[in-house]
Amino acid sequence: MHETQGGQDMNAQNPGAPLPSVSIVVPSYNYARYLPTNVGSLLDQEGVEVRVLILDDASSDNTPEVGADLARDPRVTYERHKQNKGHIATYNEGLLEWADGDYCVLLSADDLLPPGALARATGVMQADPNVTFVYGNPVRFISGRPLPVARAGTRTRVWDGDRWIRGVFKAGRNLILSPEVVARTSAHHDAGGYNPKLPHSGDLEMWLRLAHRGSVGWLPDSDQAYYRMHESNMHHSNFDARARLAQLKDGYESFLDNDGSDLPYREDVRGQMHRKLARGVLRKAIRALDAGDATADGLTVDELYELANELADVRKLPEYPGLRTRMALGAARCGKLAPVTSLVTMQRGRDWVRWHGNKARPV
Repeated sequence: MHETQGGQDMNAQNPGAPLPSVSIVVPSYNYARYLPTNVGSLLDQEGVEVRVLILDDASSDNTPEVGADLARDPRVTYERHKQNKGHIATYNEGLLEWADGDYCVLLSADDLLPPGALARATGVMQADPNVTFVYGNPVRFISGRPLPVARAGTRTRVWDGDRWIRGVFKAGRNLILSPEVVARTSAHHDAGGYNPKLPHSGDLEMWLRLAHRGSVGWLPDSDQAYYRMHESNMHHSNFDARARLAQLKDGYESFLDNDGSDLPYREDVRGQMHRKLARGVLRKAIRALDAGDATADGLTVDELYELANELADVRKLPEYPGLRTRMALGAARCGKLAPVTSLVTMQRGRDWVRWHGNKARPV
């Protein structure tokens, strides 16, 4: 990993060079009300040559009228499906069949880009041809309220792909929300399309596939996208803990069994990921019991315990002593004795770590 300052100024250092071109795919399904501000935030980007495709997945609202009006700008193209194809097929159509710029972005119709986001990201990739994608921080905002002020920091970090992959497996979660990513189009085409078998974790697998093809750029002090929070968010779901965990795990496993099958550390990170996911499930059960509840996310504490045990031997995890103590007490007593229970199980957890030592060090 190396760190630099001012990576977004690379284009300014060579004013005679052509601007980097960015193909932006905006999939939209019944989001006509958001399209004008979404596309406006893209066309206002400076330091890049922007082309925008609004890909209407057979919306039933007034998207055709709004899209046609926006397409009066020659930088915008509007296309409409006769039948709904779903988001994965729509993503792949736009990114693999239409995107032909130096760089590409997939941006939901309800999200926005802050000023300078594309110039900052493309500047990193212009400076380092090995970087396959760049991301920064997403800023969540509530629909209908003023946008928060976005940071525009100049610090850049570039991670070796293998190191970034290891970090994502160690984290046990998707580190990227999605709209904050700008990718190198050639790398995206080489990686192929989003996996239709992973409707809810295909993005995680894609970031891993891109990282496997080069380096990863990160803008730690820059807000690179606005993510809109509203009731009809596409990623909002009522799935229980088991379903959400299965989707996340499948994203990891699909990468390891396909693109990442040649990684020498494949089984190491697989086991590390399983333990991390199991620990998260145990913590969910602990929080539920401390609140005096015997269920969490649609599953009982016993079901959560078994779910974690399917991933890893829970007896070898630091959360095990605390959870077993709480399960013995029961939800009602845990809710009343939460402060005392926490202190007792914290000490038991320390004793467990001292006893097991490096054999089961927390990840």
